[in-house]
Amino acid sequence: MSLDLPEPDFSLSEVFYLSYSNIKRRFFRSIITALGIILGIAFMAALLTNSLILDWLQTESGVEAYQYWLVGISLIVAFGGITNSMLMAVNERVKEIGVYKCIGGLDSHIVRLFIVEALLLGILGGFFGAIIGIGMGIGINLNRASLDELTVILEANFSTLLILFSACILIAIILTSLATYIPARRASKLSPAEALRYEN
Repeated sequence: MSLDLPEPDFSLSEVFYLSYSNIKRRFFRSIITALGIILGIAFMAALLTNSLILDWLQTESGVEAYQYWLVGISLIVAFGGITNSMLMAVNERVKEIGVYKCIGGLDSHIVRLFIVEALLLGILGGFFGAIIGIGMGIGINLNRASLDELTVILEANFSTLLILFSACILIAIILTSLATYIPARRASKLSPAEALRYEN
């Protein structure tokens, strides 16, 4: 007769706490991962902010088609960088994953842990990437318009910039989540016995 055991509890607050702890413990690895998304998002935000200002000033056309391709390529590179970084994170934490599975951790718990960690890094990367990008978009137009003119433009387009800022964070979250899913699934399928015998 099989015994139905209750599924181990793994609340969202515990997931966030463990993810935050992992980011703190692997601070430099986390910074490298976040930098990949910051650069891609900053480039996109700078381009779109610049386009918004140029359209308002009516000095020249905004974003050229090739620039959208550059944004796409930069986001793809960021995606690849995040995936590579998370694969390395899995390799560094094989024994840790093995111990966790030995004490009752499920495959879904491992996936959730890595995804939430990626979400935190995505929010961080999207936030700073948006700020840097919007700042760059404004800065490169200082030779075209005075500070007062730029202030008027930014105030008139505040809601658009707010949407851009939110979109940057959302795109960063989506990118990091997608890029982390495969490494997270790989980590969740590790056998506890093999994981505990693994040598870096």
